[in-house]
Amino acid sequence: MIIVFLGPPGSGKGTQAKLLHRKIGGFYFEGGDILREKAKEDSPIGEKIRKIIFEKGKLVPNRIMAEILEDWLKGKDIKKGIIFDGLPRNFNQYQILKNLLAKHGGEITKIIFLKVSPKTVISRLSARRICPKCDFEYNLITRPPKKDEICDFCGRKLIQRPDDTPKVIKERLNTYFKLTQPVIFAAKKEGILEEINGEEEILQIHRVISERLKK
Repeated sequence: MIIVFLGPPGSGKGTQAKLLHRKIGGFYFEGGDILREKAKEDSPIGEKIRKIIFEKGKLVPNRIMAEILEDWLKGKDIKKGIIFDGLPRNFNQYQILKNLLAKHGGEITKIIFLKVSPKTVISRLSARRICPKCDFEYNLITRPPKKDEICDFCGRKLIQRPDDTPKVIKERLNTYFKLTQPVIFAAKKEGILEEINGEEEILQIHRVISERLKK
C-alpha cells in the first residue's frame, strides 16, 4: 500500500502516520525530516534548501521537492509500501508525486485526511512546548512534562515556538487549506480519499484508519 496522510497543523497526522508505519512496515517519507537532513548536506541542493528555509523562511519550491523525491525513490522496491507524511503540500506536488510513483510502477492507494476544527488546532498548538536543548516536544494538555514547563530529560525551561501563537496559527491554517483543498477535492473525485475524525483519542483514530484500510 502507498498511503498519504493529510491534515492541518496540529491534526496529529504525524502521530497517526508513524503508528500505521509501525503496524504495516514498508518505507516512510517524512517531508520535514528529509528536508532538514538534506539541508545538512554539503551539496548544491543542501545549500539551496538552507537559503530557502533558514535564510528566507520560505517553502521549498515544487521543483526541488520533485528532485528530492525522485532521489529518495531510487533503488526502493515500492511494492513493500510507502507512507507519506508532509507531502504533498499542494496540488502541483500531488501531480509530481503521482507521476514519479507511476514511473516506479506504483500508485497511491489511499489518502487519509484528518479533519480537525480550527478551534481544536489552535488549542493543541498553543499548548505545545519545545525543549531548546534536546528538542523534545511536549503538550501541556495531552503530553505535559512531569514538572511545570521543565524538560523531563535535561531540566531546561521549555519554550513556545514563535509560530504556535493563536494569531500565527490562524494564518498557517488559512495557508494550509488554500494550498491543500485542491488535493483533497482531487483525491475525493478519484475515490481514494478517507476522511477521518481527528478529534478522537489517538488509539481510536488509529483503529478507524486500520479498519478503513482493510476495506
